[in-house]
Amino acid sequence: MSGGNFIIEFFPDGSVAPSTKEFDALDRGIVEIVQTGMHYNMDKFSCGGLYNIIAAGPTPMVYLTWYLQGDGQELIQEMFADYNVMGVSVMTIGRAEMFGYSNKPLESMADFKGLKFRTAGDWGEILTEKFGASVIFLPGGEVYEAMQRGVIDAFEFSSPSVNVPFGFNEIAKYAMFPGIHAPGVLMPGLVNKDAWAKLPDGFKVILEHAILAECLRNHLVESDQDMWGVEQHKAAGMEIIYLSEAVQKEIEAAAEDFYNKKAEEDAFFAKVWNSVNEYKKALGETNKLQYPYYR
Repeated sequence: MSGGNFIIEFFPDGSVAPSTKEFDALDRGIVEIVQTGMHYNMDKFSCGGLYNIIAAGPTPMVYLTWYLQGDGQELIQEMFADYNVMGVSVMTIGRAEMFGYSNKPLESMADFKGLKFRTAGDWGEILTEKFGASVIFLPGGEVYEAMQRGVIDAFEFSSPSVNVPFGFNEIAKYAMFPGIHAPGVLMPGLVNKDAWAKLPDGFKVILEHAILAECLRNHLVESDQDMWGVEQHKAAGMEIIYLSEAVQKEIEAAAEDFYNKKAEEDAFFAKVWNSVNEYKKALGETNKLQYPYYR
C-alpha cells in the first residue's frame, strides 16, 4: 500500500518482551505496535478482559461491530489515558474457541469442582468463584508438557485450527465444545502513542486500513481452517462432547452475575460492560430476525 516505504519489522513472541507482557514493552517504546490479549493485563485494567474475551459474550462479528461502530474504540482510548498506548482498529477477531480438553468427560459444571484447569482472564475467575475449579494460568507453549506431566487436569486454549499445531489433539481423550466461555476473541490493534504521532498522516491511514483488512482475512482463514481442525480432532480418536443448552445457560447466568457484580464496584468497568452487553443483546435480536435458523 505504501510502495515499500512503510516497513514493519516483526519479532516472535518472547524475543523482545516476556510472553504476555507485550503491553509493558509497548508502553515503554521498546516496540511500537503489538498483538496481545488485553486479558493478560488485568493487573492494570479491571475491564481488560472485556477487550479480549467475554464469557458468554458477543460472537465475532457482533464484537467487531461494537468495537468499531459502537463505543468500544472510544472507551479503550479512555482506558489508556495514563499510558503511552492507543488503540488503532482491530488486529484480530477470532472465532469461538473450543471449550476445552480433558481425559474425563466434563459435561456439567459440577465436574469442574477441584479440577486443575488451565485458562486465563475472566473465565478463570468465573470458574474459580462460581464453580470451584483450581485455575492455573500457563502460556500456550507450556500447556502440552503440563498436561502430560499431570500439572493440570484439563485446559482450554483456542479454536480447533489453532490448537492442532500445538499437538493438543494428541494429549487428551475428550474435546469439548462449544466455546461459550470465549464465543469471540478480539485483539485491538495497539500502538505506541509517540510512534504514532511521528507517522506521516498517509501512513496512519494505511496502517489503520491494513490492520482491519488483515483482521478480516485472518478471520476468513481461521473459519476455513477450523473445519480441518475439527476433523483432525476426530482423526486422532478424540471423543467430541457438546455441552447441553442447560449447561450453556448456567454458564451464561454465572458470567452475567460475575460481570454485574464487578460493575457495581467499578464505574469504568460498568461503562464498558453495559455498552458491550447491551449491544450484544440488541444486535443479537436483530440477527435472529434477519438470519435463518442455521446461522
